[in-house]
Amino acid sequence: MINFVLRSIGPRKTWVFKRAAGLSNQPATWSIRSNLALLAMACILPGVLMSTYFIVSGYRQQKARAVQDAIATARAATTSLDHDIASIESGLHVLAKSAALGTHDLPAFYREAKQALPFQSITNYILIDASGRQRVNTILPPEAPLPTKVGPAQLQSVFTTGTTVLTDLFIGPATGKPILAIGVPVTRDGHVIYGLNAGIFPDRLAKLLLAQRLPPDWIGVVLDGQGKVITRTRELTSFQGKPAVPDLVRMLQKQREGVLETTTLEGIPVITAFSRSSVSNWSVAVGVPKAGLDAGLNENLIMLLIVNTLLSVAAMWLAWRLALAKVAYPVHRLLARMGSLSRGADPGPPSNAMGSREFVALEQGFLEMGERLRQHEQELRAKAAAEAANQAKTDFLSRMSHELRTPLNAVLGFAQVLKMNTADPLSTRQLGMVNQIEASGLHLLAMISDVLDVTKIESDSVNLFIEDVDVRALTRDCQQMLTTQARSADVHLDVITQDGIAQVCADRTRLKQVLLNLLGNAVKYNRPGGQVSLILQENEGQLTFRVRDTGLGMTREQVEHLFEPFNRLGRENTSIPGTGIGLVICKRLLELMGSSLSVRSIEKEGSEFKFTLPAAGSAKVQHKLNAPTPDANSDQRKVLCVEDRQTNSDTMTAMLVLRNADQAGL
Repeated sequence: MINFVLRSIGPRKTWVFKRAAGLSNQPATWSIRSNLALLAMACILPGVLMSTYFIVSGYRQQKARAVQDAIATARAATTSLDHDIASIESGLHVLAKSAALGTHDLPAFYREAKQALPFQSITNYILIDASGRQRVNTILPPEAPLPTKVGPAQLQSVFTTGTTVLTDLFIGPATGKPILAIGVPVTRDGHVIYGLNAGIFPDRLAKLLLAQRLPPDWIGVVLDGQGKVITRTRELTSFQGKPAVPDLVRMLQKQREGVLETTTLEGIPVITAFSRSSVSNWSVAVGVPKAGLDAGLNENLIMLLIVNTLLSVAAMWLAWRLALAKVAYPVHRLLARMGSLSRGADPGPPSNAMGSREFVALEQGFLEMGERLRQHEQELRAKAAAEAANQAKTDFLSRMSHELRTPLNAVLGFAQVLKMNTADPLSTRQLGMVNQIEASGLHLLAMISDVLDVTKIESDSVNLFIEDVDVRALTRDCQQMLTTQARSADVHLDVITQDGIAQVCADRTRLKQVLLNLLGNAVKYNRPGGQVSLILQENEGQLTFRVRDTGLGMTREQVEHLFEPFNRLGRENTSIPGTGIGLVICKRLLELMGSSLSVRSIEKEGSEFKFTLPAAGSAKVQHKLNAPTPDANSDQRKVLCVEDRQTNSDTMTAMLVLRNADQAGL
């Protein structure tokens, strides 16, 4: 019993029984306590992942908000810068219309410009001629000599373009300090006679930048058209007039607004948002230090790590204690009882200290499993006995079929001898009785042949001879063999063959046997005036055989039991002869040839049986040996008959004697 249990439950459960019985010293790879600890960790893990997700998501949202604020600040600063430049330009255009300039009264213009300075809030006014030489500079007294150094070439473009010009950062000739300038043309009679410029110190732009109220750690910068620093919220003296970082300069050349991650001139990693003015071509950039953004994320992650570590330790400790009290100890007790079961010993009543209903149910399940295994063992022995009995039945039927054929052959043989005896012919009454003997014998022989075929199929002793079979010749033979039967039953038998069909790959004898059986049944179970059709169709290398009839048909329940041996579906109560195993033989023969038999039937309307076989060329054809050709010039023929039964020998002798007598004219 122990051996059977270990075989039946498979290799994994075998180890459990062996371990429980003390038959194996191999340790378990994972204990229940370890698994519960892992389970606790798995329960905590989703919370850890979710918390991490929310922290990272919050960091991303915070970063996105900071970037949006930086973009808005840069855009607002650029707008303020444009408004300021526009106001300066408007003041310059008003001053350029001074009558003193039309009469070239430069002292009078100096006084007008001095009076306008407080209203424009600019550094100074500078009047230059076409050569770039300063003619008036309000930052100097009227009698002071003017600088001979020419200003930036950008200011002289007003004489050629006649439009407003805005310079990049340069060193003022009069002040010697970094300065910016905006110039407008002074036009009289359609000619530009002077260029009127306003000097702008970077401090003015710095006030515009500070008005945006940037956070203390943010860095704001205003850049000129060449990307050089005009003013800056940090370390202005170190970087004023120097180019901004290359990445920012390249981005300014490609687009008016944008965001990029870069490093400031002093080496601080920042996320920079920038906006370039469409009026002045100057730009405002705002840098948000990444360290400030990452600080909150790092703090939250560290706090999350500490909290999760404490929770993990507490959860594993609790899982360990629960594993010992609620799982490990009950499992050991259960394994001990299983070991007793595997040894065939009585494990005794279940323990009250199992700890949970699940373990009690598990023990009860193992007890039931042992009982079922014993029942299964008995069923296997009963199955083996049934198979042995079935094999004995098959062997008996096979032997009995051979034994019955011998006397039956004698009965049929001597009946034929009596009919062939022309020297002493039978009377009409005697001939009728001999015909009855012959018909009954043939019917019995057919039944014996069917039983023998079934036993051969069940014992896998059927040998198939697969070859290319001429379908037209085969179906023509079947039609001729059944013509008399169909005519006597008043049934029309027809063969419908699709054009081009020539050969099929099958066993010729067995295929003919199947067709004769199906067609014979279609004729036998038909009605007077009925129709039987054998239809052959080829499609994609497959040849389909359909046998249709207009006979009695079958119900759905009859079709379900159609292929049960010796079940004639109630037709055994009729005068129609049969054994009930013909269709079983057909179905199994077709399965041996790689096909299957299907049926579709409607009660009182008819049935259709269908199967499919490969067309010719789908299998190798076996070659038969050619029989020797008889000598046409031979006048005498000899017959050698070897027979171990005297009855069969006497029958053959009587037939040959009658044949020789007929040939001799006796």
